[in-house]
Amino acid sequence: MKSIKLLMATAIILFATIANAQSNTNIKKVLDAYIQLKDALVKSDGTNSSSASKTLLTAIQEVNMSELNTETHTQWMKVVNDLKEDAEHISETKEITHQRDHFMSLSTNLYSVIKVSKLGTPVFYEFCPMANKGKGANWLSLENKIKNPYYGNQMLTCGKVVETIQ
Repeated sequence: MKSIKLLMATAIILFATIANAQSNTNIKKVLDAYIQLKDALVKSDGTNSSSASKTLLTAIQEVNMSELNTETHTQWMKVVNDLKEDAEHISETKEITHQRDHFMSLSTNLYSVIKVSKLGTPVFYEFCPMANKGKGANWLSLENKIKNPYYGNQMLTCGKVVETIQ
């Protein structure tokens, strides 16, 4: 009887781990595409930003919501349309200022998903106080080093890490 309970507990833990890994794979693809976009914005490259945003839009559209855990699914449903809209706007122009305007809300919405997704790798939530006409704006990064997507080379290191998401 004891071994059956142990076997059942192990099966439940294994199932939860597999389900979480599937959820993470979906969201990790979106985050990876987002990082490509962020890196293009850091370089102030409107053409590559547009292209990276198309990749991001595809990753967003390919998320299999049935594989998301409950908390991630709930948050994803709240922001998915806004994520798509921002990615579409960024992909449809090569004008860097317009792309950066949409990147602000894209970053805020994706942060809310990453925060509950528990990817198992650190994601840094960074902040530039000068962006958004002095109101400030955030972005996500996989490195604990400031590379500002809102100003590129003009103020490459302007900002700070405000949160590390584990």
